[in-house]
Amino acid sequence: MPLHRRTVLSLLLAFSAGGVRVAPAQEGTQAPSARIRMLVPELPVLGERDPQGHPTGLVVDQARAILDRAGIPATIELVPAVRLYAELARAELTPAGAPADASSTKTYGMIALPIRAPYQAIVPLALTMSARLIAVARRGVPLATLEDLRQVGPVAVSASGTQALTPVIQRYGLAVQTVPSVVNGLRMLARGRVNAILGIAAAIDVVAREDGLADQLGDRLEITTMDAWLACAPTARTARETAALREAAEALYREGRLDAIAHQHFRKADSGS
Repeated sequence: MPLHRRTVLSLLLAFSAGGVRVAPAQEGTQAPSARIRMLVPELPVLGERDPQGHPTGLVVDQARAILDRAGIPATIELVPAVRLYAELARAELTPAGAPADASSTKTYGMIALPIRAPYQAIVPLALTMSARLIAVARRGVPLATLEDLRQVGPVAVSASGTQALTPVIQRYGLAVQTVPSVVNGLRMLARGRVNAILGIAAAIDVVAREDGLADQLGDRLEITTMDAWLACAPTARTARETAALREAAEALYREGRLDAIAHQHFRKADSGS
């Protein structure tokens, strides 16, 4: 049976670092003097680079939509998941009740909840996306129920995905083999070293197709719907930009525009285009 919807999107999975300037959003909104950073996961479908090295993908488009609605220019950076959490959490807290320094760098990012130690200072701001978490078995291995998933042996999970999937793993007593990335997990699946992989449906499908492993995938079990959030560093909690970004993200999600971006990218991944 499906899990509760408290499990959240491990956008947050295997990435690499970098950064690109985003053009200022709509004119008419006064631009802040602070440097604004938006950290985005680098992962097939969610965030990757085009042939010119520019960021593209589902989460990149969502981040741009939020920044544009808020009228805030920013730098979008593609970073490893561990670095994403660390950079959001590492800044020292401002004194209680003190406003954020208007000229300081302010850091935002897309994260998975719940936030675990040592990253609990991160401040969630607004829901941005829901996606499907699935388990996929090696061809010929039966996988119809959660009990089947327990019985298949170690399930491959990417190293950075483990942060968000820990509640699922613990709640259902799954034996897990941590792998460096989704593609590593799929290659192990194809070679019979694991019998199943756990992760985001669209990411698994696109990586399998690009690596020529789609024909090795068998039964799939839908586990839950997962949620991704816009978040900020603790130093940005009271910043003027934070209020604007939260309001923009909430409005875009309420209007269905962030979901429309997600559906467009997931359909593209599913069609192989």
